[in-house]
Amino acid sequence: MKSINPNIDILCVEDDEIDVQSVKRAFNKLNSKLKIAIASNGKQALDKLYGQNGEEKIYPKVILLDINMPKMNGIEFLQALRADLAFIDIQVFVLTGSYTTKEKLAMESLNIRGHIIKPLEYSDALNIFWALEST
Repeated sequence: MKSINPNIDILCVEDDEIDVQSVKRAFNKLNSKLKIAIASNGKQALDKLYGQNGEEKIYPKVILLDINMPKMNGIEFLQALRADLAFIDIQVFVLTGSYTTKEKLAMESLNIRGHIIKPLEYSDALNIFWALEST
């Protein structure tokens, strides 16, 4: 059984490299000590959370989650995440360019902390930082 890396603060689940870089930039402005792991889709994110398929097992405090991704989209990932009580206390912020009313209702029913419209700005990162501090 793999040990869990307790040093990861944020898991960013995002398939667009430009958006990943904007997340990293915003958090570096706040606190360069925050550790951010990246997954390019929901399947890879679950592999990281469970330590499967060669991924290091992590337990982040916050997940930044894109909705429209290949292999496993954000809503499918969120459903799988919330189905496992081991991850119930991880705070999830949806990070997306746009979403439908149906997607918004589905996400809210799955206990998300908030929505952030891309690109992630410094003020968004600050709100997430305070969420990290409260855990």
